[in-house]
Amino acid sequence: MKPASCNLCQSDRTSLLFTKESVNIVKCLNCGLIYAHPQPSEEHLDAVYKEGYFNGSCHSDYLMEKKLYLHRFQQRLKEINFFKTKGRLLDVGCAVGYFLETARQAGWEVSGVEVSDFAAEYARKAGIEVFTGKLEEAEYPDQHFDVVTLWHVLEHMKDPSGCLQETHRVLNKDGLLAVEVPNMASKKSRKSGKEWDQIKPKEHLFYFTPDVLRRMVEKTGFRVVKISALPKGTDIGDKLDQMGLAKVKKRLIKLFPFTPWIKETLLSLKRMAGEDDIILLYALKM
Repeated sequence: MKPASCNLCQSDRTSLLFTKESVNIVKCLNCGLIYAHPQPSEEHLDAVYKEGYFNGSCHSDYLMEKKLYLHRFQQRLKEINFFKTKGRLLDVGCAVGYFLETARQAGWEVSGVEVSDFAAEYARKAGIEVFTGKLEEAEYPDQHFDVVTLWHVLEHMKDPSGCLQETHRVLNKDGLLAVEVPNMASKKSRKSGKEWDQIKPKEHLFYFTPDVLRRMVEKTGFRVVKISALPKGTDIGDKLDQMGLAKVKKRLIKLFPFTPWIKETLLSLKRMAGEDDIILLYALKM
């Protein structure tokens, strides 16, 4: 089956990198964007993001690990405040609303978009305004938000360029875009190939390098002001889950506030070692 045209440059010239879970991972020969082919149907994606995606049945327990996520999002909000302070903030792919809770407590007027019915309803119970569906379906007014965030969301979308174009429309003049995605050019990715833990072809549909992400963001009308590669996390939680020691992880989380301090120390060591699992990008609307 011939791959669909590239979401970034519309070329249909690709090379096969590898196959995983019966899905080909191909690379555009024109611009370098990497993507899954064939891509899953909308019905499949709807089935993925049910309650089990967030409560530990399929992945790490997003609900149980709230304290750790809040700590991480506090760090991201500090970075956003360097560019913008207060105003309207939209989190696309807001999940159960942890980042929006953090931003609201800091004085932002917050809204979210989330495709998962379960997650959107969970966030609403915390008093957060969430639209269930895609950003393009929400029909927000032009130039409505001061900041739009996409934390580990763009790789899940069937049309990332389209999402960025809609983000550009709903952002105010000089509005801030924040994006975080897995780094396909990372040391772990290059070493592990298709065994890299971020290769999830029925969930992660697109794979970005810093250069490709920059070009997609710039093509949709933004000026990149900061881009960096960072470690994804400590990996301790994942390793404990793999060893069947989820109860140990729960006890570690209960040690909060010591756990975030330990995590930040380990992340600092990973940064010093040059680990580069994720791309973090900030851009301003032009």
